Amino acid sequence: MPNNTVLFFLFLLFFSSANISAQNQQNSPYSRFGIGDLQTNVLSEYAAMGGCAIASFNPNITNPYNPASYTAFKKNSFLFSAGGRHQTTKMQTTSLEQITNNSTFSHLILGFPISKKIGASAGLLPYSNIGYNIEDTENNPDLGGVNYSYIGDGGLSVLYVGSAYQLSENLSVGANANYLFGGINRNKKVIFTDGQSFNTRKTSSISAKGFFYQLGLVYNKKMNKKRNLTLGISANNNAKISAKQTLLTETYQLQSSLYEVVKDTVENSATGFTNSMVLPKNIAAGIAVEIDKKWLLMADFSIQDWFQYRLFGESDSLANSIRIAAGMQYIADHDAINKYWKLVKFRFGGKYEQTYLQLYNTQLNEKSVSFGLGLPLLKTKSEINFSVEVGQRGTTNNNLIKEQFLRFQIGLSLSDIWFVKRKYD
Repeated sequence: MPNNTVLFFLFLLFFSSANISAQNQQNSPYSRFGIGDLQTNVLSEYAAMGGCAIASFNPNITNPYNPASYTAFKKNSFLFSAGGRHQTTKMQTTSLEQITNNSTFSHLILGFPISKKIGASAGLLPYSNIGYNIEDTENNPDLGGVNYSYIGDGGLSVLYVGSAYQLSENLSVGANANYLFGGINRNKKVIFTDGQSFNTRKTSSISAKGFFYQLGLVYNKKMNKKRNLTLGISANNNAKISAKQTLLTETYQLQSSLYEVVKDTVENSATGFTNSMVLPKNIAAGIAVEIDKKWLLMADFSIQDWFQYRLFGESDSLANSIRIAAGMQYIADHDAINKYWKLVKFRFGGKYEQTYLQLYNTQLNEKSVSFGLGLPLLKTKSEINFSVEVGQRGTTNNNLIKEQFLRFQIGLSLSDIWFVKRKYD
């Protein structure tokens, strides 16, 4: 255990540093809308299989996407998981191209059994990410050139605590209590190039915090000597989050490229209660079939009603989202001792998603393929997991942006046995 603990904290320190350095990195122009880019598939084990996780029932992996899975933990086990991701994105319009990079810490999770029939988990997960810097220019017949600037950063995170109970030999139920928190900052500038007109700058800062809940159900059945079937379902309630918004509007003139003279300032604050931000419910279902302890085939389906989204009573350019994913895992010999590569897990997957973004009457779709490896640490149940996802979101039609992305994720899953009495000769 000491060696695993040291490795875990070194890993955590590395990605925490990466996250700090990535706070101001550009993510996507589409993160301007709604609550930003939704952060899913943050565990590389699942990202490599198209993001399938709802029917995952693994004693060596903590699965926060279905809290009923916590009953899979073995007696006296204790699990740590941490990871990070890097994404390179090529953004294209009909006439322009730009490449951006973004790196961030992705998750910190632990899981452990409480009794023979009860398991528990706690962790920190990203929920959304905002990072954009957009500039536009137009010529006004009366005022001359006008420059527009849109800058945003921030995001939301989830701190969760959950537990599961085994109702029968094959059926488990679980729940997560999720605390959502974070901030969203948006800045808009209108700058007139004539040097005489008053320019405007509007800054919106939103802080949000509140609870929502997630329920899960897992049915796990050994069909015969070679096949095992798992069915899973998970659902979130409508999250009614408290939020506070500060709006700052300034008019100013540019005396030079570096010197501003502020002419007027107006500051407004809006404080809401539990309905300041409304995040819609989400329902997801999954199936997993394990064959001969070598093959694991998985599929997920989820839907979320983003028409219900509100921020201080206002909706946005959002639509209902649908996600379909499928994946597989192969391991040559689950019980191999001296042949390392027979213990390596090979993972593949793909997904199709109608995202929650709807712009110019066009709902943006995302599709991707993924693959990865689970590399075991010798003489332990711990693993280093890698995943690579290649995909595309959006289109160049209707003056929109097409994004082609390459996403790399790495995670460290430490599984150890605690509270075992040592025997001495």
